[in-house]
Amino acid sequence: MKAAVVYSSKTGFTKKYAEWIAEDLSLEAHDLQTSDHLKEVLSGVDTLIFGGGLYAIGINGLKKLLDDNQTGSISNIFVFCTGLSLRSEEVQREIFENNLKDVEKINVRLYYYRGGFDYQKLNLMDRLLMRILKLKIEWKKNKGPLSSDEKGMLAVFHRKVDFTDRKLIRELVEDVRSLQPKRDGFSDNM
Repeated sequence: MKAAVVYSSKTGFTKKYAEWIAEDLSLEAHDLQTSDHLKEVLSGVDTLIFGGGLYAIGINGLKKLLDDNQTGSISNIFVFCTGLSLRSEEVQREIFENNLKDVEKINVRLYYYRGGFDYQKLNLMDRLLMRILKLKIEWKKNKGPLSSDEKGMLAVFHRKVDFTDRKLIRELVEDVRSLQPKRDGFSDNM
């Protein structure tokens, strides 16, 4: 088995998980956005561990990786994503359906980890989008009850929060070591 860890991170929470995973698997974590030698990194790789932050239910960087046809020799892909929402089967199913259901000829396994939020680390466009989201949630709050995710977003909007937990990567690391990804694409780690 030849494996690689690649990630795309905007605020550092996905990077933290990628580095923990790489460390546990005795690999190096490669940033999709800054790696000039990604083709070399992925050359001959049959197992890819990819991580990206969750933005509007899309996994940051995954589409680029798949569209650039960087997955030629890969037969197993372990995808982890990070977000603010609490972990649930419903959230994980929605993420899978919107990002991975059309991936063919590759065994795919998805893992969802809580990341964090740091408004100060967002770029200008992401700050604007988050302000719009905040306004929409505040408007909705005046009309009726909010979901727990919406309440959580309002609570942390102006402060840094970090929900990362190294223990969450155990299942992914064990699955990579055993190379037995489940066929339905979901992890049991809820």
